[in-house]
Amino acid sequence: MGLIVAVIIVVVLAAALYLVRFSPWSRHGGGDRQRMRRKYGREYDRLLAQKGEDHDAVGQELAQREQDRAALEIKPLTGDERARLASAWQAAETGFVDDPGSAARNAEQIVGETLAKLGYPAGDAERQLALASVDHADGLSEFRDGHELLTRSHSAAPGVDSTEQLRQAMLHFRVFFDDLTGDSRKGIGSTDKRHTDRKALV
Repeated sequence: MGLIVAVIIVVVLAAALYLVRFSPWSRHGGGDRQRMRRKYGREYDRLLAQKGEDHDAVGQELAQREQDRAALEIKPLTGDERARLASAWQAAETGFVDDPGSAARNAEQIVGETLAKLGYPAGDAERQLALASVDHADGLSEFRDGHELLTRSHSAAPGVDSTEQLRQAMLHFRVFFDDLTGDSRKGIGSTDKRHTDRKALV
């Protein structure tokens, strides 16, 4: 009986060693890891925290995203689509003064609509964002920051300025929206953009 158990353990260990050695992610090791980290930036770090600092699990997740993204047909926006989305965005920014919460939620929905128009499948928001990360990792990180601020603005915690959080959420959403639509504005950290957009949201 002991011999059988020993044989089973050896077989299991051999199989595990084979999978680790010959999986695509492990075979290329640090090179793929560094490439993924450079490409995905904060999205890589977010996944790493979610997966308990398991770099292999993050690599497999991102490799699957890239495979799924390759099966999509992503098309640039038409002139009419771009104009309609820009108009909708302008309306959301204009509405911020009277109803900041609704304006921020509308902005988030416009981002989702833009993703769908580009060809990232709708219906599952997180999967849509995951697929978009293959092409827009930096912009997606801004969007996630905005979503967190939007969620936090509803907490009604003492000392929380919900209007300011909603304003910041709009600015983060705008960065991703500009990335998706091809607007060449500077990032959220840019003094010029921050001052310009703050003026639009007062």
